[in-house]
Amino acid sequence: MFKNLVKSAFRNITNKFGYSFLNILGMTLGITSALFLILYVSDELSFDQYHEYGDRIYRVQSHITETDDEFTWIVAQIPFADQVTEDYAEVESVTRLFNFQRALFKNGDIEFTEEDVLYADSTFFDIFTYKTLEGSTDEALDKPNSIVLTETMADRYFGGEPAVGNTLKVGEEIYTITAVIEDVPRNSHILFDGLVSRNSLPAQMGNWGNFGVFTYLLLQEGEDAAVLQEKMKDMYERYMATIFESMDITIEYELMKLTDIHLRSDSGMEPQPTGSIQYVIIFSIVAFFLLLIATLNYISLSTARSAKRAKEISLRKVIGSSRRLLITQFLAESSMLTLFSLALSIGLIMILLPQLNMLSGKDFSLDVLGRPVAILSLIGIMILVGILGGTYPAIFLSRFSPVMVMKGITQSGTSRGIFRKVLTVIQFTIAGVMIASTLVVINQLNYMQSKDQGWNMDGVVSLQLPDNEPMNNMRVMKERLLENPQIEYAALTNTRIGEGSGKVIFQVETSNGMDERGVNFAVVDHDFVETLGIQMVEGRDFSMDFIGDTLTGVLVNETLAARFNWEEPLGKRVQLGDGGQIMGRVIGVMKDYHQTGMYNDVESLMLIYRLDSPILYVKMAGEDRESTLGYIGGLWEELFPGKPFE
Repeated sequence: MFKNLVKSAFRNITNKFGYSFLNILGMTLGITSALFLILYVSDELSFDQYHEYGDRIYRVQSHITETDDEFTWIVAQIPFADQVTEDYAEVESVTRLFNFQRALFKNGDIEFTEEDVLYADSTFFDIFTYKTLEGSTDEALDKPNSIVLTETMADRYFGGEPAVGNTLKVGEEIYTITAVIEDVPRNSHILFDGLVSRNSLPAQMGNWGNFGVFTYLLLQEGEDAAVLQEKMKDMYERYMATIFESMDITIEYELMKLTDIHLRSDSGMEPQPTGSIQYVIIFSIVAFFLLLIATLNYISLSTARSAKRAKEISLRKVIGSSRRLLITQFLAESSMLTLFSLALSIGLIMILLPQLNMLSGKDFSLDVLGRPVAILSLIGIMILVGILGGTYPAIFLSRFSPVMVMKGITQSGTSRGIFRKVLTVIQFTIAGVMIASTLVVINQLNYMQSKDQGWNMDGVVSLQLPDNEPMNNMRVMKERLLENPQIEYAALTNTRIGEGSGKVIFQVETSNGMDERGVNFAVVDHDFVETLGIQMVEGRDFSMDFIGDTLTGVLVNETLAARFNWEEPLGKRVQLGDGGQIMGRVIGVMKDYHQTGMYNDVESLMLIYRLDSPILYVKMAGEDRESTLGYIGGLWEELFPGKPFE
């Protein structure tokens, strides 16, 4: 029977090619658009799901409250890891990740500058799951100067040959390769190419006043993270109060589930770009409505040709076909049309995948279709479009009476016309809402792209001091560059714009006198403001004409001046230097700009003058930027021979 149903459905589809083509075209467009959104949603939901203990892994975050501010850092202090396992039986294991800094790795004549290497505790592989290709990860990070490489990093230095047991040199340090793992999946909130043993560093690196370490807990089975988070409140009184209480600063720890980080973190300091659970929900709804429109369109087209199929249906009834058999036949036709459309949609996705990746900023591969969310979605498409979409036409068409058809009556009163009008209204309503929503999204994207971030990188290139080079060499680089008339400005800083800043406790002048406050700061030298096109709203920039700027000059942004209620910010005092022995004074107020990225609120910021820093911004003049870049590259080779110009 099934074979006959398929044959009959296929014959009806091919015999009515024009009608079938319209149905397949409409469904293919709807399903393709929905599939793309489903791919996006599936990918977003897959982040960090590959770890065996993912449902028990939590990242420790520090919620800091000051007298006039509160914020959350996605890091903890260095001593926290040892203390939390000692104090709380709920914690099975803990591991930390430290920044390794940008470094030049060498294997004989083969050398590469690596930016994605981290220090990790020996417990790292007890918590996180990665497939091992060479060696063993059980004790791979136990010994000092041991390193675990990803497959890609191992290939760079050893060209597919066995890497375990070999060494890599960084400066004067020699690191022994103990294991090779598969590349970290791109759907991970943190990426790395190599892990160096934490035991390579000094045992004591900081106290409870020093933040900056990514810390992850593996809870015992059955333990509640919320209960543990409440218990950890007492850590402030036991370990931190003596440091922070006099400053009116309190600290509480928050636990964020590993699998929630990508979609639910609102921190601007995440190591990788994050997603949004709101977008996942919105795109899921849009995908559903696209499929609903395709379904309604099929119903409308099917009922519209009822008169043309009336004689066919009547003849089938006359020769003995039951209503149940007719309904089954129509459902078989709608399911087959849906299968054709689904196959075409998958083919279109395959063809358009590069363009879709460019549009979404993703790196989709077809294996995404094999994920549970995608498989369930494909099944849902078949049910919604193929079965539900075919149910009403099947029931409607199977109701035709042979006697009435022979009399030329195929309408069932006014109900059919009303129903089709309702379908049309629903389709237009959904389409109208989606068009309006699309316009809103487009306007928002245009706004984000055109939004003034407070700085201008047009014609500006950035250079990073190579490893093991004296800091003052970048100052020499700057001075030599400014000899060229094609270089308009150059400025040194300790942090890239848009990538955050440091935050420390300063003595700051307030209405209550000198108060201790946490302030974001960056280190710069002359011409930083001009190089990056930052506007001054009051006072002046650091100037070579004022020798005191090098010691006591301070620039602040509008947000900082407002935070401390400085109606007249110029001349306000900030204690600088170790021990606060230098009294700095505000010489200028900058217009707010996004130092921590455009997706984050502008934070209070202070710029302090220092002569030497590792990052050099260079603003090129004129239009012949290619030749200017060539000049910069030539000078780089002269000052830093053998170091890649990147």
